[in-house]
Amino acid sequence: MRRILLTIFLFLISFNAAFCIEEVKLDLKEEKQSTFDYLSDVYYGKIENKDEISPLLRLFSQKGLEFKNSPINSVKLTLLYASTATYNLPERGSKSFVHDFGVLEPMVTVKFNNNRSEAMFDINTLRDFKGYSNEFTEKINRVYVAHDINPNQRILFGQGSRLPTTFNGSLGTMAQEFVLKSQLGRTYGDIMSVGIRNYGKYKYLDYDIGVYDSTRYMKDFGRGIDFTGYLTLKPFADFNEKYGNLKLGTGYNIGENYSSYNIYSFYLGYDYHKLHFRTEYANADGHNSVVSSNNKSDGFYTTFAYDLTEKISVIGRYDYFNPNKNVAKDVVQEYTAGITYKPYKNMKVMLNFARRNYDNKNDSNIIMFATRFII
Repeated sequence: MRRILLTIFLFLISFNAAFCIEEVKLDLKEEKQSTFDYLSDVYYGKIENKDEISPLLRLFSQKGLEFKNSPINSVKLTLLYASTATYNLPERGSKSFVHDFGVLEPMVTVKFNNNRSEAMFDINTLRDFKGYSNEFTEKINRVYVAHDINPNQRILFGQGSRLPTTFNGSLGTMAQEFVLKSQLGRTYGDIMSVGIRNYGKYKYLDYDIGVYDSTRYMKDFGRGIDFTGYLTLKPFADFNEKYGNLKLGTGYNIGENYSSYNIYSFYLGYDYHKLHFRTEYANADGHNSVVSSNNKSDGFYTTFAYDLTEKISVIGRYDYFNPNKNVAKDVVQEYTAGITYKPYKNMKVMLNFARRNYDNKNDSNIIMFATRFII
């Protein structure tokens, strides 16, 4: 109960700081713009006239609060919020309802005056891992310094975004198309580690490679080294999306943390106008995520989505996962359907229904409702 009250209190403070300084009224074509529309335009940099944005709100804009004649070029604040209500309906057993305030994440990004270097600190104040004794470091997401070597390459020192052990597992909170990541995404991925990382972004090819300490979220350093690399091909880059946007990805993760592990994955994503398709396969001989395992396992998913309007999409996913290939009848299959509503570019509301079929226990149904926004 105290955690819920603290969450509400922290959220209201952050919400008021960003939204309730005063009701923003801005005349655009002689129409009054709503506060959420205005803040969305501030966040995405659509309002260029600084006189129309207070210094506090400029901190939350895309460029941040800029400085002149200073070693620091700009300071940018960001707040990410996500909560999920889950209603479990097992075929046998008791029904349950859980409302999880999972993410209340303030971030600060400092860009230096060479326009090529930056530092970032990002903490999820609500994260609470089971069995994690340090209540501060478990909440740290990103803490790093980064430098752009050239327009196509960046090097990062510290703990950056989620490791690309799989494509789905590397997605951030706002980028997820479903309330839950796929089974392979949430089993193998959704993790961060301290290390040295190199990003490359080119016309036909992107890559993300890094060497890390094999600890996750700074839990226990010095148990081993981790290598994670991901390569994405963009064969339709020359056609300016005339034939859609096709991405082919493959990743490899190998390391040791008490015991050795390795994972390889293959991904295909295709977007054509309002239609979106994703599929991914991954195979693991042990894995090291928030929960580690020595099991040999594999899984795949297939996702379809269609944009009914600019703000409303319908989605569906088939998801197969075998957590232990040495045990017969251990497969879990999920069938998920849902609808996503984006009232603003920086906000989404998702309603998902999932049917979960087990080989070795009773099946269940799950209804999930999630709210997420970033400013």
